[in-house]
Amino acid sequence: MTEQYDDIEILEDPPLADPAEYLADVPTRLISGVLGLMGFVVACVVGLLAGNPGYVILLRAMLAMLICMLVGRVLGLMGEICVREYVTKYKSDRPEPRKPQQLVELDRTKRAHEEVVQRMKKAA
Repeated sequence: MTEQYDDIEILEDPPLADPAEYLADVPTRLISGVLGLMGFVVACVVGLLAGNPGYVILLRAMLAMLICMLVGRVLGLMGEICVREYVTKYKSDRPEPRKPQQLVELDRTKRAHEEVVQRMKKAA
């Protein structure tokens, strides 16, 4: 029981026009969130070890979280820009190779042969 899928056409994926399509801003948000949470945790632990009252610890931790989040946003944005530039340069320096002319002619001959075989099968 072999099934034939003669009506399926394989399409090649179009190249990505803009590197933003696959990078988005995920690294920037991730780095800023992680740094903000780390700043909050470090400020809480240091405040507890110093014996500060709870409202002072939370106030300073929130301030540290905000500052670390902003620093993380800047660092993530810089890293994202570097990666985008590198990917764009890499893709422009290494274009997709074209098929050799002999292979193109061989494919064309093969398709023509398959069409003739199909016509002969239909005629028989």
